[in-house]
Amino acid sequence: MKFSDAQLQRCYEINLAEAKDSSDSLRQIHALIAARDLFHMLDGPHSARAYEAVEHLLQPGLRAGLHQWYERPGAGLDAAAAEFKDQLSQLSGEKF
Repeated sequence: MKFSDAQLQRCYEINLAEAKDSSDSLRQIHALIAARDLFHMLDGPHSARAYEAVEHLLQPGLRAGLHQWYERPGAGLDAAAAEFKDQLSQLSGEKF
Protein backbone atom coordinates (compact mmCIF):
# COMPACT_ATOMS: atom_id res chain seq x y z
CA MET A 1 0.00 0.00 0.00
CA LYS A 2 1.39 3.38 -0.97
CA PHE A 3 0.67 6.74 0.65
CA SER A 4 1.43 10.28 -0.47
CA ASP A 5 2.90 11.20 2.94
CA ALA A 6 6.18 9.62 4.05
CA GLN A 7 5.29 9.73 7.76
CA LEU A 8 1.95 8.04 7.10
CA GLN A 9 3.72 5.41 5.01
CA ARG A 10 6.20 4.71 7.81
CA CYS A 11 3.50 4.58 10.48
CA TYR A 12 1.45 2.15 8.41
CA GLU A 13 4.45 -0.09 7.73
CA ILE A 14 5.45 -0.21 11.42
CA ASN A 15 1.90 -1.06 12.51
CA LEU A 16 1.55 -3.65 9.75
CA ALA A 17 4.77 -5.36 10.86
CA GLU A 18 3.61 -5.39 14.50
CA ALA A 19 0.05 -6.57 13.78
CA LYS A 20 -0.69 -10.07 15.07
CA ASP A 21 -4.03 -10.50 13.31
CA SER A 22 -4.83 -13.76 11.56
CA SER A 23 -5.19 -12.56 7.97
CA ASP A 24 -3.47 -10.04 5.72
CA SER A 25 -6.62 -7.98 5.37
CA LEU A 26 -7.06 -7.77 9.17
CA ARG A 27 -3.40 -6.80 9.54
CA GLN A 28 -3.94 -4.04 6.97
CA ILE A 29 -7.10 -2.85 8.74
CA HIS A 30 -5.23 -2.81 12.06
CA ALA A 31 -2.36 -0.80 10.59
CA LEU A 32 -4.65 1.68 8.82
CA ILE A 33 -6.78 2.30 11.91
CA ALA A 34 -3.67 2.75 14.06
CA ALA A 35 -2.21 5.22 11.54
CA ARG A 36 -5.50 7.09 11.27
CA ASP A 37 -5.80 7.30 15.06
CA LEU A 38 -2.26 8.63 15.44
CA PHE A 39 -2.58 11.37 12.85
CA HIS A 40 -6.10 12.26 13.98
CA MET A 41 -4.64 12.79 17.45
CA LEU A 42 -1.51 14.65 16.27
CA ASP A 43 -3.00 16.77 13.47
CA GLY A 44 -6.60 17.13 14.61
CA PRO A 45 -9.92 16.05 13.16
CA HIS A 46 -9.21 17.51 9.71
CA SER A 47 -5.86 15.79 9.24
CA ALA A 48 -5.01 15.08 5.60
CA ARG A 49 -3.00 12.05 6.73
CA ALA A 50 -5.95 10.66 8.71
CA TYR A 51 -8.21 11.22 5.69
CA GLU A 52 -5.80 9.35 3.46
CA ALA A 53 -5.78 6.39 5.84
CA VAL A 54 -9.59 6.39 5.81
CA GLU A 55 -9.61 6.47 2.00
CA HIS A 56 -7.50 3.32 1.99
CA LEU A 57 -9.72 1.68 4.64
CA LEU A 58 -12.76 2.21 2.44
CA GLN A 59 -11.27 0.70 -0.71
CA PRO A 60 -13.48 -2.08 -2.10
CA GLY A 61 -10.75 -4.68 -1.58
CA LEU A 62 -10.70 -4.06 2.18
CA ARG A 63 -14.45 -3.85 2.84
CA ALA A 64 -14.78 -7.54 3.74
CA GLY A 65 -11.83 -7.21 6.11
CA LEU A 66 -13.38 -4.12 7.68
CA HIS A 67 -16.58 -6.07 8.35
CA GLN A 68 -14.50 -8.87 9.91
CA TRP A 69 -12.61 -6.33 12.02
CA TYR A 70 -15.76 -5.08 13.68
CA GLU A 71 -17.26 -8.57 14.04
CA ARG A 72 -14.23 -10.09 15.80
CA PRO A 73 -14.83 -11.66 19.21
CA GLY A 74 -13.74 -9.25 21.89
CA ALA A 75 -13.80 -6.25 19.56
CA GLY A 76 -15.31 -4.06 22.26
CA LEU A 77 -15.30 -0.42 21.26
CA ASP A 78 -14.77 2.62 23.41
CA ALA A 79 -16.76 5.75 22.57
CA ALA A 80 -14.17 7.12 20.11
CA ALA A 81 -13.84 3.79 18.29
CA ALA A 82 -17.64 3.43 18.07
CA GLU A 83 -17.89 6.96 16.66
CA PHE A 84 -15.20 6.14 14.07
CA LYS A 85 -17.04 2.93 13.12
CA ASP A 86 -20.21 4.97 12.60
CA GLN A 87 -18.26 7.49 10.50
CA LEU A 88 -16.92 4.68 8.29
CA SER A 89 -20.44 3.29 7.92
CA GLN A 90 -21.76 6.68 6.89
CA LEU A 91 -18.94 7.33 4.40
CA SER A 92 -19.24 3.90 2.81
CA GLY A 93 -23.00 3.49 2.87
CA GLU A 94 -22.49 0.11 4.57
CA LYS A 95 -23.13 -0.96 8.15
CA PHE A 96 -19.95 -2.09 9.89
